[in-house]
Amino acid sequence: MRALTVSVAFALLLAGCGGGPPVKLYKNENFQSSAAFSRTIPMSSDVVCRSVKRALLSQGYTIEQTPGNQGSPLLSGTKNWQPEDDIAVTLRLQVTCVHENENSSTVFATAVEEAYKLQTVMGSVSAGVSVATVTMPSTSGRALMVVRRETIQDAKFYDGFYALVQKYAQAEPVIGPPPLAETATK
Repeated sequence: MRALTVSVAFALLLAGCGGGPPVKLYKNENFQSSAAFSRTIPMSSDVVCRSVKRALLSQGYTIEQTPGNQGSPLLSGTKNWQPEDDIAVTLRLQVTCVHENENSSTVFATAVEEAYKLQTVMGSVSAGVSVATVTMPSTSGRALMVVRRETIQDAKFYDGFYALVQKYAQAEPVIGPPPLAETATK
């Protein structure tokens, strides 16, 4: 009985000491109105949203569009490259256009970069009966594993994106009423 009491006390002691301080999952999150993740562009949302698509496509992104709330679609642009033989990188840019008024739209953009590395993965086989189980390594293979995932915070990155969107928006032809047909009198 005493051995059981000592075992339980030791297990409780280990459970209480193993934790340490809680990990902050929000990594110093600080909401600011001046963040680089949005920009208001003084043009209609139709023009701005078309310009977002053009900006992404012109830089080699593949895009996917999903419907959003109240006519604000979510565009997801993806670009992949391989800087080294065993490393692959994916940049995903998610963009939403929001209609503000007749001549103003806000573009919200967030970019996430993921790095993958080719790593060896070991497999094992377990066999056993009742209480006796034997585990033996059986195979190994190589697979791309995520080694880093990070939201891009660099304001210059977003400034370049918004400048390209605005360039395409300003280059879009202004569609107005058709010209009046001249009447020829003979």
